[in-house]
Amino acid sequence: MRIALIGATGRIGRAVLDEALAGRHAVRALLRPGRETAGLPAHASPCFVDVFDAAALALALVDVDALVSAYRVPAMEAHDRLPELTAALVLAAQRTGIGRLITVGGSGMLGPAVGRVQDQATPAEVGMQLKVKAHADAVGALRGSASSLQWTCVEPPRQIGASPGTGQWRSDVGRASRDAGLAHPIGFADFAAALVDELAQGRYQRQVMAVGGAA
Repeated sequence: MRIALIGATGRIGRAVLDEALAGRHAVRALLRPGRETAGLPAHASPCFVDVFDAAALALALVDVDALVSAYRVPAMEAHDRLPELTAALVLAAQRTGIGRLITVGGSGMLGPAVGRVQDQATPAEVGMQLKVKAHADAVGALRGSASSLQWTCVEPPRQIGASPGTGQWRSDVGRASRDAGLAHPIGFADFAAALVDELAQGRYQRQVMAVGGAA
């Protein structure tokens, strides 16, 4: 499979890149202009593009079978950048005829959307509420896409970190991982394996897939 990957230099994205290459998929790493490529594996093909520009992104997706986004909003950027990116992903995929899109959701956060930020909330609570709303809005953009786009939003548990791959994980659909009995910690490698497996198998098309470590 020919995969375009956003976020290949991040922790989850790099694990997805390694897993995809190990599975003999061809990976085009979509990078911000000026980003260093020295850390990328030799078999990954770098492509510099502003992924928030749907027209430019569409050009970068020529001859690609699937688009995967492991983009993480930088701390200095507004949370609404995530739904903005998701809208660009959907538009670019539809323009190029790509039928498969995988996005990485927030860690344990894809529950009900927040109606408004509470007046008495602490700064930390406000930040979490805004993150939850941003992720809910991003999923809303996916759900509003044309039925021909087979998307899956893959959500990790709150505890995800660097640990050896075991080849085991648990998954469920339609509920946040904290509510689905999937709160067991998972390593980046196993999460990436679950994501690439879903990319190939397509069990949870047009749904949110929660992933957790094996009990």
